[in-house]
Amino acid sequence: MSEHQGLKERINRFIQQIMDVRGITACVLASRDGILMGKAFAQGVSVPSFAAMSATMLASAEAAASISHIQPPDMILVRSPDAMLLVMSAGERTLLTAVLDAQTEADATYAALLPITAEIAEVL
Repeated sequence: MSEHQGLKERINRFIQQIMDVRGITACVLASRDGILMGKAFAQGVSVPSFAAMSATMLASAEAAASISHIQPPDMILVRSPDAMLLVMSAGERTLLTAVLDAQTEADATYAALLPITAEIAEVL
C-alpha cells in the first residue's frame, strides 16, 4: 500500500468517526488554508468552496481574537433556524467543520469531537 493510500484511508476513517457523533449530518476536513482533505457531504454542495470558507471563518475569528487581546477561539458556532456549523481546529495544519442538526447540543458535540481532533492533529 502506498503512503498516499494510507493517508487517504486514515482521513476516511476520521470522517467516519466524525459522522458517528450524534447530531452531525455532514463534515469536512480541510487544511488551514482551505484545501479540502476529506468530506461527508450531500451532492450539489460545492464542498471545496465550503472548505475554503470554513478556513476563512476560523482564520478571521483567530485574527479578531488576537487584535482583541483574547485567546483564540476553541470553536466557531454558526446557528441558523435549520442547522448549525461548528468549525474547530484539528491541529496546526488542519480544521474540521461539521454541520449539526438544529436540535443538537453544540457543547456536547464539541466535547465528543475533541478526542477525534486530537488524533487528527497527531496524524495530519
